Order: sequence, then C-alpha cells, then structure tokens
Amino acid sequence: MTVRNSQETDYSIPKVEVDIDPDPSKLPSLPEKFNQMLQQFQQWYQGLAAPAKIGVAIALFFIAVSLLLKVLHLISSLITVTILAIVLYGLYRTFLKPNLS
Repeated sequence: MTVRNSQETDYSIPKVEVDIDPDPSKLPSLPEKFNQMLQQFQQWYQGLAAPAKIGVAIALFFIAVSLLLKVLHLISSLITVTILAIVLYGLYRTFLKPNLS
C-alpha cells in the first residue's frame, strides 16, 4: 500500500463570485436577442456550402412541420377533453342530480 502525502490530498475550493441580480437596463431585450441570434444564424448559413445549405433547409423544414403537428395535436386533445367534459356533465345532470321540482 502506498501512503499519500498530506499535501496531495488537500484540495482548496476556488472562490467564485456571481452577480445574481444584474442590472436590467444592461440586458438586451428579447427582440434584440432574437435579432442578434437570427443575424448570427444567417451569417453561419451563408458560410455553408451549397449541399450543406440544402441539408440545413430540409432539416429546418422537418423541424417546423414537427412543431406544427405537435401544436395541432395539443389543440385537438384540448377540444376532445372539452367535449368529453361537456358530455359527462350532461350525463351527471340527467341521471345523478335529483330534480328540484
């Protein structure tokens, strides 16, 4: 067995300072951030070769269609749940709730 030197086992934790509440006036607004990201993407896209541009365009098309389908599925699910709730409430009112007259 080997005996470790005490200097080797002493680890020091570095001190880290983080600004938790940054000044909101220094932060760019959401549209500015989006525009910056869009410009960076456009510059990156323009630097690609023609086959790579086609591949990226196809991938973005499939991502957009996938997101659209997910939103449509969510909307159809909400409509289905609403219709089911209306039907169940109607059955409750008809069969389980006593008549007041």
